[in-house]
Amino acid sequence: DELPESITALPVIGTHMRPNPELILGLQPDLVLQRASRAQALDPVRTLETNGIPVAVFEMANFAQLCSAMQRIGVLTNTTAQAQTKVDSINTALDALASTRPAHASAVFFEVRSPQLVAAGHDSMLTEIIALAGGYNAVTAPGNLVHLSDEEVLRLDPDIYLVQRGPMNKNPVPPAVRPHYATLRCTRTKQIFEVDELLFSRPGPRSLDAVYQLAGLIQNWAATQEARP
Repeated sequence: DELPESITALPVIGTHMRPNPELILGLQPDLVLQRASRAQALDPVRTLETNGIPVAVFEMANFAQLCSAMQRIGVLTNTTAQAQTKVDSINTALDALASTRPAHASAVFFEVRSPQLVAAGHDSMLTEIIALAGGYNAVTAPGNLVHLSDEEVLRLDPDIYLVQRGPMNKNPVPPAVRPHYATLRCTRTKQIFEVDELLFSRPGPRSLDAVYQLAGLIQNWAATQEARP
């Protein structure tokens, strides 16, 4: 789903990695929310604290932490009931999805950036999104972001290859036309898909939509495997 105009019409205050403290101070906010994993952004938000702006920092590496952050933001913004309602709806939806997962999990590779290839590592929220959708992260290396060679991708040979498009990967070359990738299983079976970076790589309520979208891709792939003689 597209973001509502109430969000897209808001002023830009830098990037999630490099927020501009001067622009933020000019808006005179009552509260600033920051994701803890963005270490490069912590120094700018400390500048805000020294100028009297309250800053709340949240770790959101999985749905449990995401829901906890939503509940605490509800307390901070005096919207406790609305936050709890949203958290309950997310948990109910995830429980319902569990019964629709294929019997055999598919190996999913998530490309964060190329051509200097970076993939979602084992410790990223993408690992949980993939698991909840009925697959598993083909990359087992620790960390949120993992630098990989093309040779390692060939060794992993995933069932499904996701390429995010967004600020971190603005113009990705389709993997199917990259040198050596023609031999990948996902290339031969046309299981390469482009996804929205802002949906998949920005933890928030819309992370549930990412699970739904990926679950549909995995279920379609599983159905083709079951139909094979």
